[in-house]
Amino acid sequence: MPTGATLSNHLIEPGKAAPPNNHKTPKWARILIGLFVVVLVCVAYLWFFGFQTLIVLEARYLTRKTPAVSMAPAQLADFSISGSPGRKLSYFGYEFEVPWNDVDEAKSGLIPDSNKAMIVFQSGNSLSVWHGSPRAFLNTILSNDKIDQNTLRRIFGDEALQSDYALYRTILQMTPDKMTPFESKSDASNQALLLLVKGICMPTGAASGVFSVNAGEFSGFQFGHPSNPSGDVSVRLFSDSSSLNFIFIQKAGGPALISQPDINRILHTLHKAT
Repeated sequence: MPTGATLSNHLIEPGKAAPPNNHKTPKWARILIGLFVVVLVCVAYLWFFGFQTLIVLEARYLTRKTPAVSMAPAQLADFSISGSPGRKLSYFGYEFEVPWNDVDEAKSGLIPDSNKAMIVFQSGNSLSVWHGSPRAFLNTILSNDKIDQNTLRRIFGDEALQSDYALYRTILQMTPDKMTPFESKSDASNQALLLLVKGICMPTGAASGVFSVNAGEFSGFQFGHPSNPSGDVSVRLFSDSSSLNFIFIQKAGGPALISQPDINRILHTLHKAT
């Protein structure tokens, strides 16, 4: 060994490997690095998707409060038509048959200065019929000066603003399960507004089902199944020239139960009066 050399600083002879480096990153440092990565990922997620995630959570909360908003229109399972003895009625230029012949004449008829007719049955059940223009709902929304027209078109789309039926269909087809945190903020906002409007539009009994229906020249939606706890069912119909809303009210514990074939009888026989 040359003069002045030591065992600790002498050169490694050629062909011999360097001694292994046994130095390891301390455990606390690895934990800090891991936490930093997690925080970084969370911050990035909140920056890009935080608003959309909040909207989705609010939609889930709205669903718990108003279960009907989670339902898109489905097809009726029962298309049978009641053959019970009934009666033909005529209101607002349209005729239809009800499958009951116990109309209480003293309590039934057109309500003065309104677009509503009330039919009361001796069983305690009742049926109200509302008449409107084919764009009544749409005109109400478009006439609101507080709502920008371009905003409406962005939310609902051009097709939905062509008729009341198209607008209702667009609103009813929106459900919370179509929302995701990984969409644009604009899309999330529009979908949230659609759900809020849908919650407002849903009548009593709608939580038991929403169904697509047809009646002659009309297309529309039935809200509720006759067997729902409230006993209330409504059918909103739209055509190019008119709109009708049938509201069925069933007396709790009454002797006559309203069935789907009863409702189908009215829809099947609905036509313009001659």
